[in-house]
Amino acid sequence: MKTVVIYHKADFDGIFCREIARKFLPDAVLIGWDYGDPVPVLESPDTPLYLLDISIPELMGRDYVVWIDHHKSAMEKFPGVYGYQIDGVAACRLAWQWFAIHQHNAQNQTNEQLQVPLPGKQDFIDRLVAEPWAVRLAGEYDIWDKRDPDAELFQHGLRSQELQALWEILLQCSAPVKAGKQDLADITVAALLDAGKAIQYAKTRENESIIKAAGFTIEFEGLKFLACNAARYNSLLFSAALTPEHDACFGFAWRDGHWNVSLYHAPGKEHHDLSRIAVKHGGGGHRGACGFRVKQLPFLP
Repeated sequence: MKTVVIYHKADFDGIFCREIARKFLPDAVLIGWDYGDPVPVLESPDTPLYLLDISIPELMGRDYVVWIDHHKSAMEKFPGVYGYQIDGVAACRLAWQWFAIHQHNAQNQTNEQLQVPLPGKQDFIDRLVAEPWAVRLAGEYDIWDKRDPDAELFQHGLRSQELQALWEILLQCSAPVKAGKQDLADITVAALLDAGKAIQYAKTRENESIIKAAGFTIEFEGLKFLACNAARYNSLLFSAALTPEHDACFGFAWRDGHWNVSLYHAPGKEHHDLSRIAVKHGGGGHRGACGFRVKQLPFLP
């Protein structure tokens, strides 16, 4: 019976999860899924299942499930599910450690001294874990870790390329190399960062134009949001028009008969737990990046 991997298909955190699963579980069936999609039908109740960067309520209580995720609201809703969940650490970084360490421990199961535990949250924050550079950059971008500006550049670089031929290289875990040299994985990431610089400049100018023309301020759930209706958006759209009075950003777009709403922290306002607002309106996510789907925009009278 083949293992099934269901991953979040809507962003690079989930897509990296897919490719990490492909690397370590080459025979698995990979299914992309996003919130609002029909629940995937599995062949048997005994089908081994991985859920990566998503939670599907109808599948959370089944047997033979491994759940790897980092969404605060989902972790509160589904406590105790087997797997690896850390709020504040992207799913792709968790998935790499889960599969790599389980593979290592299985290969050394007769030697207790070589067994390795899964890292804790502080290990990821301090970058003490062994992982590909590409996985760290994708993961830190996903959870709004702004310490490394290359994380944003890397996202632009990923969008500039057809990645099918690059995944195997990107998921090489860099080994020590001689001084002054780089391995192929590092060279590939560096090339994507270079490609991202020009795209970042162009997107920044475009975002400034959009948010200054179409952005507006709303009061919602006791907070002041900078809002914008745009076909495609992320937190970067709002940067040029944010002021100290704004607590957060409110992006929204009409898709498939619903308003898709995303909430993002404003800089310096990270103490607000936006995920509680998202959960109240039927969604979820992180403290500083979350969303929900509604038929009618809740800030309208």
